[in-house]
Amino acid sequence: MSLMYFAIAAYCLTALFLVAMTYLEGLQARAPWNMYRLAGLLVCILWPVLFLYLMFKMISKTRISER
Repeated sequence: MSLMYFAIAAYCLTALFLVAMTYLEGLQARAPWNMYRLAGLLVCILWPVLFLYLMFKMISKTRISER
């Protein structure tokens, strides 16, 4: 198994956990299904990409400033 498969599996598990927690939170609050609730579920899938991007940017800026 390559590193890419591991990264994809970790991403999917993280996104699935976040979607499940957001869905359960909406059920507990008896929130209606509106644009904001759907957007929240979508953000749960997309935010790990943003996190990885920001981490990459922070690491690359640190390496550049150390030179």
